[in-house]
Amino acid sequence: MGYWRLTGALLLQVLAVSFALIGLIEGAGWWFLLIFSSALILVAGAGLRMLGVPRRLVPLLQLVEFAIIMTVGFGKGTGLLGLFPTPATFVHFGDFAQQAMLSIYQQGTPSPALPEFMFLVVGGGCLLALVIDTLAIAFRIPAFTALGVGLVLVVPGALLGDGLDPFALATSAAAFLWLLRCDVRTRRPATPRPTASLSIAASSVAVALILAGTAPGFDRGGATSFTAGGISIGGTVTPLIDLGRDLRRPAAVRALTYTTTATTGQYLKLASLDQFTGSVWKHRERDTKRLPAGNTIGPVFGLSDTVKTTKITTSVQIDNMQSRWLPVPYPVQGIKGLNGTWSWDPDDLTIGGVNTSTQGQNYTATSLVLQPTAAQLQAAGGFVPASVQRDLFLPPNLPSIITTSALAATKGSVSEYDKAVALQDYFRDNDFVYSTQTPLKQGYDGDGARVIARFLEVKSGYCVHFASAMALMARTIGIPSRVAEGYLPGATNGGTANNPGQYTVTSDDLHAWPELYFAGVGWVAFEPTVGRGTIPSYTRPESQIAPNAPVPQSSSSSQAQRLVPTDPANQRGATGVTATAPLQPVLSGVGVALLVVALLLTPAVLRRIRRRNRLRRLTDEWGGASVAWDELRDTARDLGWAVPDTETPRVFAGRIAEAVSGTPGHDAVLRLLAVRERDAFGPPTRATAVGLADDLERVLTALEAQAGRALRLKAALIPVSLIPPTWTPAQSARGSA
Repeated sequence: MGYWRLTGALLLQVLAVSFALIGLIEGAGWWFLLIFSSALILVAGAGLRMLGVPRRLVPLLQLVEFAIIMTVGFGKGTGLLGLFPTPATFVHFGDFAQQAMLSIYQQGTPSPALPEFMFLVVGGGCLLALVIDTLAIAFRIPAFTALGVGLVLVVPGALLGDGLDPFALATSAAAFLWLLRCDVRTRRPATPRPTASLSIAASSVAVALILAGTAPGFDRGGATSFTAGGISIGGTVTPLIDLGRDLRRPAAVRALTYTTTATTGQYLKLASLDQFTGSVWKHRERDTKRLPAGNTIGPVFGLSDTVKTTKITTSVQIDNMQSRWLPVPYPVQGIKGLNGTWSWDPDDLTIGGVNTSTQGQNYTATSLVLQPTAAQLQAAGGFVPASVQRDLFLPPNLPSIITTSALAATKGSVSEYDKAVALQDYFRDNDFVYSTQTPLKQGYDGDGARVIARFLEVKSGYCVHFASAMALMARTIGIPSRVAEGYLPGATNGGTANNPGQYTVTSDDLHAWPELYFAGVGWVAFEPTVGRGTIPSYTRPESQIAPNAPVPQSSSSSQAQRLVPTDPANQRGATGVTATAPLQPVLSGVGVALLVVALLLTPAVLRRIRRRNRLRRLTDEWGGASVAWDELRDTARDLGWAVPDTETPRVFAGRIAEAVSGTPGHDAVLRLLAVRERDAFGPPTRATAVGLADDLERVLTALEAQAGRALRLKAALIPVSLIPPTWTPAQSARGSA
């Protein structure tokens, strides 16, 4: 009956942990699969023990059961007799795991119930059940199940960016305490009442709950979250994954409002994603400059004086959006009104917060509207500054469809400008469809090279796919490119030149677009996404090329040559900032988990310090027999002995001597008793303290040896001697022992 009670408590632990996973996968089928597979492992273990199988052998048989479950469910016929895994089965499992990791990286949450996710759910559930069953029953250290459960609780917070789920944490803590209670009830009757042990465990878990709920940067909502339903950019896996998730919201959330002196609404740029790894676009980390109040920003990299510009002013009020990047029209020239510390990037003029974010900001930005003519763009190109050459990098093994599509789209185009316009038109004139759901349903959401290859085949996606595809295709034909992330202009309530209208920008306006580099003009935006945004005037068919248009010259263009770098890691500053952003929730979660573990180990540390101090006093021969006697009584209590205060030293010593009979501890405890009784009738002296430390250690060693490993571990982790005897009902009587 005891094993079944423990099995039920362990199943409750799995059930509690499963609540934290809600929101990662669509539907409820995965949840029932998780509970069912975990129950198979746990119930089988209890049944085997009931049949008399040695408890240390049960985990091995459960491991065999685990392998059979995975082979039957996911082996796809590679197993021996369809039941037992073969080398081919493990190869198949490896492919499954790799696909699962890629899907986690590319999918938003909640993600569809893909087979690879079911593989993780069943495998993870069985593994968790096997681990906690082994710890709690086979090795009889149920307190250590908190480590496995805690690690599982951290995962959803990292992927969702929401931190630890308070409900899942509370239910897991309750299940943990119930497990400890059930474990105590299955012990032999001689075991003392569990009040003290459970008091320490309950106190530790309660403080852990408070700690996890208030730890900076990992509360529910996390370091990268804000008011409920708000928009977070760059806070989880990648910036573009965040964007796709927000575009799929069932209801739009207002992000910001702005007014502008421009005659039309403005694209508001957040970041430049200019480093492509093959699986993700990142913002390349570079040296930035601090932004003092009223400081000007610029110059615009690559822009010559021959390109017409118009200065505008835009006032922005952030309502419900958080990002380390500031939404401003490109290229920004100055900004004022910001709170906190900010810096700007001289290469792309993006503005980033230093330990601050956009939430609640109200600021005014001065920027330029670039108005290059088609003729200027036609004449531009041919030279690329050294700092832009890395924006030509392409990873090895790029899917061939990306290159062949680029060549087909630009066939017959001569200048780089003609090729860029041809790429933009390719997406708008070849049956491409805008959809935020198709990539998710067909498993190719994201911005990696394989995802883009699939997008070019299916021809259905949203701005992330269109922008990433055009940027990659531009690089294959030698045009430096990057992906810009930000907002469309939004909706306006109208206005006049003297009284600008107000624009409202929502989560539906999140957008990504490609920017291509042209010498003398700089970075130029294009709009390939079907049904979204505005096609730039300089790419429209009616833009006529003047035969004698001035050719813009960049100050550095005459010295630079076009070179394609082979390895972005060799480029200075090639580490993307978004590489660390997804780790922030993970690191925060690991930090909280470590703090919780440290807290649970605090009683053990305090008890160890107390013993060490007592032994030091005895070694220095200044501690009397009472010091040694206190340590002996505390150790006995920790090991489960009843030590009532009404018991005399002689009776207590007699019980100890009987327990350690035949060991050096037997004579040692009698010597301790003699000194204890001698000191009872006079003050302790240095002479009486000689040898007490050695005798005490002999007794403690013998006492702990006869207790057994499980009881020693329990005594070390949950030392009840830290609680005054008057607090425990079983030892409330007072005496002179």
